[in-house]
Parts: sequence; C-alpha cells; structure tokens
Amino acid sequence: MEPFAESIATAMQAEWGATPSARKEVGRITRTNERAVRNWFEGRNGPSGENLVQLIKHSDAVMETVLELSGRRALLTATKLLSLRDHLKDIVDAIDHLHSQ
Repeated sequence: MEPFAESIATAMQAEWGATPSARKEVGRITRTNERAVRNWFEGRNGPSGENLVQLIKHSDAVMETVLELSGRRALLTATKLLSLRDHLKDIVDAIDHLHSQ
C-alpha cells in the first residue's frame, strides 16, 4: 500500500490534474496556502484532517482513496452503487424527456 501522502496526491492529481490552476483551485477549496497544496500534490505531505474533509467534499477520488486506506471497501462499493443509481436516473429522465417531445 502506498503511504498516505502519496495516495492522496495520486487521488488529487486524478481529480484535478497536476497544473498550477489545479493547485490554486484546491487552495481555494481548503483555504490553504499554495506551498502546502503543492506539497500535497507532490506527495511530500498529506493534508490535515480538516483539509482532508474539505477535499473529500469536492472529490470522489479523494473519498475513495480514504475509504480504501481505511479498509472500508464495503462503503466504497455502496458509494459507487449510489452514484451509478443517480447517473442511471438522470439517463432515464433524459430519455423520458426526449420521448415526450
């Protein structure tokens, strides 16, 4: 298993990319300075608990990583099922809308 900081960095890069604008966006989300955010993206340090909660609010990738690291794969599966259900509902609604036109 990857260390915490590296795992979170991988998730953040998957969610936001590794560009300077991505770091600025994460800085705004967490209200954290750019240097700290850059260290998170590079896997040098992990975010504090408070900042991690903010990242989870805005990133499924970070949430999934935390659930995996904590050994809570069953919650990960439930979360993915709920997300798929929501997407499926949106698709059915779009089909119904097109059908009624």
